[in-house]
Amino acid sequence: MAPVHGLTRFRTHDLPGSRRLAGWEEHNARALVGLRAQPLGDRPFDGTEINLTLPRLQVARVTGTPHAVDRDVRQIAEHPADGVVVYFALAGENQFSHRGGHELITPGQGLVVDGDQPFRRTFSHGLTELVLKAPRSLLREIRPGTVKPQVFSFRADAHARALVTALSEALRGGPADWDGLENVATDLLGTLLGGGCSAAADLAAAHAFITAHLADQDLSAGRIAAAIGYSERHLSRLFSQSGQSVPQAVLNARLDAARGMLAEPISLAEVAARNGFASQAHFSRTYKARFGVTPRQDRREFLPVSATSES
Repeated sequence: MAPVHGLTRFRTHDLPGSRRLAGWEEHNARALVGLRAQPLGDRPFDGTEINLTLPRLQVARVTGTPHAVDRDVRQIAEHPADGVVVYFALAGENQFSHRGGHELITPGQGLVVDGDQPFRRTFSHGLTELVLKAPRSLLREIRPGTVKPQVFSFRADAHARALVTALSEALRGGPADWDGLENVATDLLGTLLGGGCSAAADLAAAHAFITAHLADQDLSAGRIAAAIGYSERHLSRLFSQSGQSVPQAVLNARLDAARGMLAEPISLAEVAARNGFASQAHFSRTYKARFGVTPRQDRREFLPVSATSES
């Protein structure tokens, strides 16, 4: 394993061919959930996993070639999960089979399972997914009762989308506020499992909706409030408690995203349009007010002179 900004990365490609499948199973038993893996087709299995272990949560981004995994009675006995596992499908559909039936999980959907109940998942076209594992002791705090298999859409549900956003940023090596990440992820997980909402979860959901709709010039407090299921008044109170208004939060998100695009070889007009600014002039004016320099001056730090001449 090689460290990646405080994370760990496991790749079957780093193992001898004869050890790759066994190594994958052993790694998952340590880092997430014990599973028995079986390649599909003639292609040897190849997988990569980035893992983050927090005090009470385990997080991963998993990619792999076509294969199937079984969480059977033997795996449960040898590697008890003692908690719930949430899978977020980013690419590649999978067939989920359990005692209650069968479900097809497509990209944009998530799956909640009790880690100590048998199941089988089949990835006929490979996969890319996020995984979140939470211990049963934490579940009792955020959502009393048993957890049954549940399929949900994290594209339609603002709180679930916020959880995906938070986990994705952390696994990309984002700001290493692990305590803050765990608190927000725990709140969002509680909402996802039906345990009620918190102010932190609602605020995270609002920010995730804003980030997903930066190009929409008509992005308003009303749209954001409707997306997370609350009134505009409640939304304004949430943002006020965080130290900014809703319009300020939208503008800051647009400017931060635009600044991140300055390294791309595209015109400033396109940067402005992609982030919902009505004009390049408005973009440049608000950018300078926020960062103290114009976008044109700032992007010279990222691109060669020849690439900035058109912008």
